[in-house]
Amino acid sequence: MSAEHRTAKGKERIDALKEAAITMFLEDGYQAASLDALISQVGGSRRNVYDHFGGKQGLFTEAVVALCDEISAPLNDMVIDGADPEKSLRLFGRGMLDIVLAPRTLALHRMMISEGGRFPALAQSIWDAGYMNGQRVLSQWIRDGQAVGLLRADCEAERLAEDFINLTVATPQLKALVGLQPPLNEHEIEAMVDRAVTIFLNGAYQPYTTKQTGRSALHSNHTHRGSNDA
Repeated sequence: MSAEHRTAKGKERIDALKEAAITMFLEDGYQAASLDALISQVGGSRRNVYDHFGGKQGLFTEAVVALCDEISAPLNDMVIDGADPEKSLRLFGRGMLDIVLAPRTLALHRMMISEGGRFPALAQSIWDAGYMNGQRVLSQWIRDGQAVGLLRADCEAERLAEDFINLTVATPQLKALVGLQPPLNEHEIEAMVDRAVTIFLNGAYQPYTTKQTGRSALHSNHTHRGSNDA
């Protein structure tokens, strides 16, 4: 067997070990994960783990870094340029929901809710890979829109991006994390994104209407109550 073949086989074993470790940590958490169980599943020895990863903690770090790269990839590749704000925001919102509601992303966040205090640097890496990376992508699009007068310029791009991300993903992500959100179908996802886009771009207030709604209705009700009191 050539040295190159041995090297290739060794890399395959390490990659298999890392992928199995990712699954194990996501399912069992850091504390309950067993190196012996992992080794019995994929082969090798404790020496392999310690030589390549420095032990269980090093393997856990590698697993989380790999998952962060997995989350970051679609955001790094996302392009949301163009002059149509609704189309651009729908594209971005759909992409964010696809990422945060993916089973492995949810499992990663559940795990780090439990282990973040023990591994604050890794918790920060997860936050940066997902939320902050998404904010970075959208903030740049907002700044470009502000520069050409497409979007209002009296608000920070980062804060506007934060608002849109929260409008889009906060509720379904939280419900999914605690087990209250079943998998969403295409229609439900599109409806969530459309609602977020509409509120973000237009708000909830309608100052001009032919019906007695909004401020006029509130004023009418207040006046009616005042006359009764008198």
